[in-house]
Parts: sequence; structure tokens; C-alpha cells
Amino acid sequence: MKTCIVIISKNNRRDLNNILGQLLEIQKKQSFEIVVVEATNQEDLDCRAINYIKIPVEEAGFGHQRNIGVKNSKGELILFLDDDIVLSEGWYGKLLSSLSQEKNALAVMGSVFPLKPSLVGFCEGVLGHPGGGFRLHYQSKNKTMTLDQVATLNTVFKRSALEAAGLFDKNLRYGAEDTELSIRITKKFGKKKFRYAPGALVYHKPRNRIGRIIPWYIRRGKADADLFLKHSTHLNYLISSSILLKIIPFLLLVLIFKIFFLIIAGFLLWYLFQLRRHRFMSSYFKIYNFSRSQQLLTFLAFPLIKFLADLMFDLGRLLRFIKH
Repeated sequence: MKTCIVIISKNNRRDLNNILGQLLEIQKKQSFEIVVVEATNQEDLDCRAINYIKIPVEEAGFGHQRNIGVKNSKGELILFLDDDIVLSEGWYGKLLSSLSQEKNALAVMGSVFPLKPSLVGFCEGVLGHPGGGFRLHYQSKNKTMTLDQVATLNTVFKRSALEAAGLFDKNLRYGAEDTELSIRITKKFGKKKFRYAPGALVYHKPRNRIGRIIPWYIRRGKADADLFLKHSTHLNYLISSSILLKIIPFLLLVLIFKIFFLIIAGFLLWYLFQLRRHRFMSSYFKIYNFSRSQQLLTFLAFPLIKFLADLMFDLGRLLRFIKH
């Protein structure tokens, strides 16, 4: 089946040129179409080997741009990539072969690891962002596994499934368009229609500073609230992942019984639980040649970064619900 790779971009020409250079090298041995949908006010991208579509920056949007890419493609398989990634050796063949082997799968998602991460960027990968990060890769035990939903980055879809589900919701301005699409595909075709192929690896530029992950997690929280507002089935995830829904009842009990030392004890227990739960991160230190001191500092700092990320996630949800 013919494959089309769809890349969306917004005023990120340097990274866009880099990923296109990688793909054009692979294209010398593999046959696939490349469609680029770029939101920019710059001059057109000069590359005859691709189907290039430019839109105004004001019209940029994850779902909107991906829909344009799909509608202007000819492939029976649609593979979505971000513009700021680096491909691993043999990535394309591993991803496509996984889809061909999984006869009942409607989409297959590959692995996404952070590219040259700082302590913060590495912890983001441990949290599973973006595209599952280290967490999903570890859960797979290096074997193809079934998923309930897929991210868009590094995922190949059967075009028929995308079109039958109605493509992406372009009105989800904060993101989560991939999760929302997964929900609709599942409703239409049933569960266990997605797969994860750990060997099909790409590296994504991480948010390497606290100042960058704070607004990103706030935006993710807003996107998550939009999912709840559109799909009531998302309620269970909203409740289970909310740290505020865990903290507030605990603080009320502390205030009622005036046992204030429980605040410190409770946080310490939560901190130790997170270290134990995410101890798998040690398996990925060697990828980046972390020194012993870097490993120790990352391990100890992780629960604090997770706590901050969870709080920002809930803050984004609250802001979106208030605005709604």
C-alpha cells in the first residue's frame, strides 16, 4: 500500500529542513509521498520532491493542518511526523512492517525518546511525554503491544480509518486532537485496534527547562478538559489523574483533626512511592551516558518535577472549565 508522510510545521523552517533532509535520504530506497503543511509568512519552501502547502500563521492548528495534509495526499497509509525530530536507523521499515504484520490494527505508533535531554527533558520522557516516552517503551518490554489510543507523532494510520472517523477535530485549539480521534475510531471500530512498535524509534526535541514545561502542561490540561467536555467517557481518566482531587480531601482531614505533621509525612510517602514506581528510568540513563551524579540528581528530582507537572495539568483543566 502506498504511504504518505504528513508533516505539519509553524515558523520552524530550520527543523523542517532537517527532517526533510532525513526523509529524502530514506526516499532514495523507499517509495513514499511527502506532504508538508506549513503555517508561515515566509517565502515558500523550495523543494520539488514534496507536496508543499502553505497557510497563514493565523490559521495554524494541529488538527486543521493534519486534515489539510490528509486531504492533499494520495496514500492508503498516512504517517504523521512533527518537524523537530530525528529518525533512528531503520525506523521507516520497522514501523511499516509492524502495521503489515498486525492485520487487525488500524494504526501503529512507534517510540519517541527525547533528543539530548537535560534533567528536566529526561524527566518529561519518564512521564511519558511526548508519544509515550520511556514509560510506554518500558511497559512494552520491547514487544509489540495493544493500545487504547495513540499519539499522532510517529504513528501510521490506515487512511480508511481516518476518513471513516471524520479526520481530526480542528476546533481542539489546545491539542489532544490525537486522543480525541482515537476515541472516535474506537467507538466506530471497537477496542484493540491500535498497536505500539517499540523498535520504530524517533527522537523529539524536549522541553529542557522548567519555564517551558509549565506552559506546556497547562495547555495539556486545557486540552484534557476539552476532551471531557466532548466525551463523557473521559471522566474516569480525569478523576484518576487529578492530583488536586487527591490533595484537597487529604488537607481537609488534616485541618479537621489538626494533625499537621501528616502533611510532611504524606508528601514523603508520595515522594518515595513515585521513586519506586518510576525506578525503570535507570534503564534509560545509559542511552545518554549520564554520569553517576547526573543519574542520582535526576532520580531524586523526578518526583518534584512530576508534582509540578501534575499541578500545572490540573491548573489548565480549571482554567478551561472556568472559561467554559
